[in-house]
Amino acid sequence: MSRSETEKEIRETLGQVPAFFESMPDSTLENEWREFKVFQLSDTVLTAREKHLIGYAVAAAIHCPYCSYFHQSATAMMGTTTAQLEEANRMASDTAKYSTYLHGLQVDLGDFKKQTNEIGEYLTEQAGKQAA
Repeated sequence: MSRSETEKEIRETLGQVPAFFESMPDSTLENEWREFKVFQLSDTVLTAREKHLIGYAVAAAIHCPYCSYFHQSATAMMGTTTAQLEEANRMASDTAKYSTYLHGLQVDLGDFKKQTNEIGEYLTEQAGKQAA
């Protein structure tokens, strides 16, 4: 597809060609647009809303104002509530916090995986008991 055809498709999909696509070289624009359109704007194994919640949480964790705004806006268009955004942000915050804490303590990864698996087995067993 030519650059003008790709830009036409972007415009038809988004109502405009955003500057970040406009600035891409001809050699990458078509592939980048195709990937963006299929992955970020469509449901795949995850819904587009779920992917944008993840994107929002990651953007908050890496302090990216561009991605934070984009993904927050995208999820809002898909019906995400303020409470859901807050919870996604909290999950990113907790993940970063515990990652820092575990790395700082130099917790043995093998031991950590073993304990995590044991906890998972225990919780699965408890859930089975409650269901019975």
